[in-house]
Amino acid sequence: MAARHVTFQNPADPSKLDDQKFTPYGELHAGGKIHENVSVTLNLNAGGSGGGFGIEDAIIGFDLMDEFHVWIGQMLVPVDRANYSGPFFAIPWNYTGAIGFVPHEGPSGRNAGVSVWGDLMGGTFKYVLGAFDPGGTPTPPKMLFSGRLQYDFIGSEPGYFGNASYFGDKDVVALGVGGQYQKDGETAPTGVMPPTDDYTEFNADLLAELKMAGGGWVTGEGGVYVTGGDYPGFGKTAFYLTAAYATPRIGVGNIQPMLRYQMGKGDGDLKTWSVDAALSYLIMGPALRLVGNFQHVDTDGTKANSLTLGAQAIFF
Repeated sequence: MAARHVTFQNPADPSKLDDQKFTPYGELHAGGKIHENVSVTLNLNAGGSGGGFGIEDAIIGFDLMDEFHVWIGQMLVPVDRANYSGPFFAIPWNYTGAIGFVPHEGPSGRNAGVSVWGDLMGGTFKYVLGAFDPGGTPTPPKMLFSGRLQYDFIGSEPGYFGNASYFGDKDVVALGVGGQYQKDGETAPTGVMPPTDDYTEFNADLLAELKMAGGGWVTGEGGVYVTGGDYPGFGKTAFYLTAAYATPRIGVGNIQPMLRYQMGKGDGDLKTWSVDAALSYLIMGPALRLVGNFQHVDTDGTKANSLTLGAQAIFF
């Protein structure tokens, strides 16, 4: 898996598009069965905005039956669809966008821990419950508990990982809910007492993607996040709405315009919102695509703009 993009934005004045930054990124995936009921996964990544090289996933899976799996190691934290799909299996090129709000999770959405999960009702209902070492503060950090439930009204999505789009491969209408809890998981701003507060989070998301006559498809997605905590300025609520349409095949691929709106709001008047407008050319769905994405961000009147041009390739 490989991706490369260039982002046009002036670091000194983010509202201007007169500077650029190139960002290469790649992943190497390996895995398989070492026993009828035991799987191993090792995924590496390199590059990205932070640079460097590291282990993305390192998992030993005890796959006893479709309805019951126990995975141990470093893996995606189960909570929302955005984290399950990551940037490679979602339509928006910008993963976190402007809302400045993601559930507690480590680099690339991963943490070390254990997950218990299963597919029920032929893969139309999925449950995932996990306990993870969050790293960071307080020292030693308290365990992060995270989980997700998902039901597909149309289609099915079996397996631990997920997509935020299936790029016309199947029809899906799915509702998911997730939550997190960590004792003393929020650190107070300087001078605020008590120094820590318990962290709680709830989210819900709905994905609808339906094929159309002629080979095109439409996608609609929305999600909402709510957190606990009593500190001033701490993000309380956030939501996003995404709409996209992929044309029937034109040349060697599908043309897909997309719009996404995001908003996050904290205590008082703190508010951030953003709009993304993207145009993609899907040669082989997510396996080979070209993307152009313009993003406008407004944080309490402070504006930023960016233009990202990217290419993505996935090969097995």
